[in-house]
Amino acid sequence: MLALLVVLSLILITASFGSSGAGVHTVQAGFLDVLSPIESGANKVLTPVHDLFNWVGDVFNASSQRDKARKQLALTREQLAKADAEIAALTAGRKLAGLDARANLAADGPVNAHVIERSQTVFVNQVNIDAGSSSGVQVDDPVVNQDGLVGSVTGLTADSAVVTLVGDSTAREPSYDGASHEFAIVEADAGDPNLLTLNYTNPTAFKVGDLILTAGAQATQGASFYAPDVPIGTVASVPAPGEVTGKVTVTPAVDPSTLDAVQVLTRVPR
Repeated sequence: MLALLVVLSLILITASFGSSGAGVHTVQAGFLDVLSPIESGANKVLTPVHDLFNWVGDVFNASSQRDKARKQLALTREQLAKADAEIAALTAGRKLAGLDARANLAADGPVNAHVIERSQTVFVNQVNIDAGSSSGVQVDDPVVNQDGLVGSVTGLTADSAVVTLVGDSTAREPSYDGASHEFAIVEADAGDPNLLTLNYTNPTAFKVGDLILTAGAQATQGASFYAPDVPIGTVASVPAPGEVTGKVTVTPAVDPSTLDAVQVLTRVPR
């Protein structure tokens, strides 16, 4: 049909140049009358097709923009995660430096390390760190973080160490009440893995909110490997007045589930 119309158009154009008669113009007018409905119909038929192609193009363009946005969002999230990790490391480092200053730990040979593995049991009582004998770490060295006492080294390789936490059932740590200076032994609480208990001689010496600190070897005649004055936790509960069988519970200063940056004290006086 298209080819036929083109041929007819060429014939009429050629005839119009070759003749000035009214017959040719009459044929041209009739030809236009025939073509006008065809043109109108073609426009009506082709307009939806044109719109469809435009819609398909818009969809592909939107899909491409969406994929670019997703890649950019993933990159932004990765950069944000790295920035958060760096901020957390800097914050932990500042807090550890503050603990070193408050408890005078600089002379105790602090070695920085990070937790690389946690115990998978319900009672989280051990972690692995990325510092070992090649860094000067020894068995029984105390381990601290920015919040206080973590535990002590109980296993060792050249580049890693096992740290048994203060809340382990085998741990017995000499301590004292920061307010009353009453001596006590910190132990794991048999009924709650998130608490510690105190073995004491004077139950009235402890009050809720008191800070419990490490006693250190000097205060316990060499019975502790820990430096003195490192926070262990705060008193959570005390026996009721007149109660002789109650216990003093302590909330640990260190949350084992969030352990990351730690320090091993490699030169605590033995």
